[in-house]
Amino acid sequence: MPVRAVLVSDELFLHRNRSSNLRRRWSTVSAGWGTSRANSSAGSGPNRVGGTTSSSGSDGTVKLHLGMQVLLISANEMGTIRYIGTADFAPGLWLGLELRSPKGKNDGSVGSRRYFSCRPGHGVLVRPSRVTYRGINGAKLVDESS
Repeated sequence: MPVRAVLVSDELFLHRNRSSNLRRRWSTVSAGWGTSRANSSAGSGPNRVGGTTSSSGSDGTVKLHLGMQVLLISANEMGTIRYIGTADFAPGLWLGLELRSPKGKNDGSVGSRRYFSCRPGHGVLVRPSRVTYRGINGAKLVDESS
């Protein structure tokens, strides 16, 4: 069976013409590898406060969701998305991250509101543009209109 390989964000992805739950495909629109779910129930569950449940877009693009591992650019630190939604302190969309090491500013609460829970000093709320997922800026991976 022929195998194609491409280096994307320092990771090697292999493509085989085989049916699986998670498929990698060549995207002529973005000139890169895209990810799409073959079974939509595999990506079910809330990914945003307020209820959008899609883990990938209808065009096969990846969207940020709860539990996803992202890189916080300013701290060069990996974190897990624990909250996606609005914040009391500023308008717009915010991500609540639980960082792997204590480079954060909080425990998931800001002021008197708790957005998520994590160890003290491991939490931070940031704009999607402050993170990347596999080299893609987070601002391109959210739908701020929903």
